Amino acid sequence: MTKKITFNDVKGCVDVFTRLNCLRRWTDFATQQKYNELSKQALNTMIAFFIANTEEHAGKSICYEQFPKIAINRAFTKVYVYYDTPEHKLNEICEISGISKKEFQRVTVSIIAEKTDENFAEFISHGIGEYESRIYQAATKIATYIELLEQKNCSNEFVKFQEIERSLEAYRDIPAVREFTNTESAFFKLFQKLSKLRNQNRWATCCYNIECSVLGHLFDTAVFAYLMALDERDFDEEYATRMFFMGIFHDVAEVWTKDIPSPIKDKIPGFRKATEQYEEEMLKKYLYSVVPEYLADALKAVMFEDESNAAYKKKVKEADYLSADCECYRNLVAGTRDTYFVGAISRTLNDDATDLYVEVHKYFEDYAKKLNM
Repeated sequence: MTKKITFNDVKGCVDVFTRLNCLRRWTDFATQQKYNELSKQALNTMIAFFIANTEEHAGKSICYEQFPKIAINRAFTKVYVYYDTPEHKLNEICEISGISKKEFQRVTVSIIAEKTDENFAEFISHGIGEYESRIYQAATKIATYIELLEQKNCSNEFVKFQEIERSLEAYRDIPAVREFTNTESAFFKLFQKLSKLRNQNRWATCCYNIECSVLGHLFDTAVFAYLMALDERDFDEEYATRMFFMGIFHDVAEVWTKDIPSPIKDKIPGFRKATEQYEEEMLKKYLYSVVPEYLADALKAVMFEDESNAAYKKKVKEADYLSADCECYRNLVAGTRDTYFVGAISRTLNDDATDLYVEVHKYFEDYAKKLNM
């Protein structure tokens, strides 16, 4: 297998981001844009990070390099295989027909190869450990449980709770899952806080056609950071995984600070630095202080604001900008005539931007220019 990230690999993920952002959840009884699969994948990944670190602290051997692969794989599965069909319905169909659930993974791999290439499909789909997969699957169930608790007028709420509780039973042999599903625990309440990032809409003053939440933006950024890191350092998976988790947590402070637009941070002398100090204080007060020390240390190791990560901050910020480009692009595709999105994409790149980064950015920029707005 040739280890190389290509433009087509990134383009395949860009298309997945757009589809995840459009794919709504809970459509059997409600339809709300904020409950979309892009936001769900971000919450899945954050909870998986908490479970993995807790299990590692308890003595389990965890391969963190597998989680970006699992997350990307699941993203493709959601938009090209599962759509919004509940898992229990798929299970029932398989039981009736005798079809193995492994067929879904086989089809997913073939679709990834079709949308990207064979090398990327092989890299992203194989060699994934069973325990890491179960951790991620458990995280998806906890995230679903949190979403259901947020639904206020669910006519079949009791039935849904029963379904989720039955699905969680399969993962209660993982000690962290037992603790994290206790709705009175500090962990569960923290996850509920993180979930509220779906309520914060980016590009809020623009005439957008697709809502892009802070929560969904985290998943975009994480995957962009991962892919660009693989390209930059010749498939150094340890480094790329660190970039992935830094991307998934880079705006978490906004749970408590809200999003202050960059133009204002830059127009007032010293204000950007002040907002960064404020974010750090909020993280100390509401995040690091409510989790055990080992988890606080694990979070600081991938936190955008922590001084120890200064060397990585620029690269995560570049992924952050690509995510913004991608959000502007998907709104332009959706038909907005707001020229702000065109202007936001048209920016000057750093001199040391990689060829792949430039190619991806140019793809978004060229599309915006063709609209002649």
